[in-house]
Amino acid sequence: MRIRYLLAGAAVFAFAAPAWAQSTPVSFSAEFQTSLEEDLGVREGEVLRTAVTEAIAHELGQRGISSQGLSIDVTIVDAEPNRPTMQQLFDEPSLDSSSISIGGAELRAVLHNASGQTSEVTHRRYNHSLADLNGPASTWTEARRAIRQFAVKVADAYVATPR
Repeated sequence: MRIRYLLAGAAVFAFAAPAWAQSTPVSFSAEFQTSLEEDLGVREGEVLRTAVTEAIAHELGQRGISSQGLSIDVTIVDAEPNRPTMQQLFDEPSLDSSSISIGGAELRAVLHNASGQTSEVTHRRYNHSLADLNGPASTWTEARRAIRQFAVKVADAYVATPR
């Protein structure tokens, strides 16, 4: 039953989100792409890409922003999980899925307006210690927190950029 509600929510988001939000390019730095392929698992890249796209769409939607004449290119520079990823657990059976570590993310966006002007937004947030965790940690708890903070910065820069 819970899955049905989650799927229904995802369907509503897919139809409610502006078309530009679904096409916001989210890429990975070369170093992070290597980390995904060799350590974290390629699947995790899609998890993070979706989190970024949804967070930016949410923040822009909260402000009632349309995308006329402005595009956003996002790069996930780095991300560290709070718990081992599925690929890490598969590759290293001695890892415990309940292990907790510090996590976070670093992201960059370039906003382009219709006249060719660009502005850049960067955000970096990592825990300094396990005491920084607020509540139970999932695989990407702190990376998602960094992504939400980044999305606020992107929406603020979007509002400030001339169209």
